[in-house]
Amino acid sequence: MKGTVLHAPGDVRFEQRDDPAIIHPTDAIIRMSATCVCGSDLWDYRGINPVTQPTPIGHEYCGVVEEVGSEVRSIKPGQFVIGSFFASDNTCPNCRAGFQSSCQHREFVGGAQAELLRVPLADGTLVATPRAAG
Repeated sequence: MKGTVLHAPGDVRFEQRDDPAIIHPTDAIIRMSATCVCGSDLWDYRGINPVTQPTPIGHEYCGVVEEVGSEVRSIKPGQFVIGSFFASDNTCPNCRAGFQSSCQHREFVGGAQAELLRVPLADGTLVATPRAAG
């Protein structure tokens, strides 16, 4: 698949990357419908944060579910979903109190400016819309 990779401040390339795969049974793979540049992407792009190696970028995304892991229960292939830059389980005390970005098991989701994306903790991270966008 193709995706954006930040090589150095100001140096973003659209290049071939490996397709993501289900790693944990709570993962989902989604095909991007839209992604955007987040303000936090600009810290690295502008050189405010050091860039020490080529890094896939992007963590603002929505798309269609292609595949889910064996433990994903609320998200199904074919659904249009919106995700967050932090994956959350939506079951820990912080999530239950409404602070999913402070999930005790949170994981950063990056590399969304691509054709496909692996989303960890899919049941807590992805929100399905009532119908597909269109």
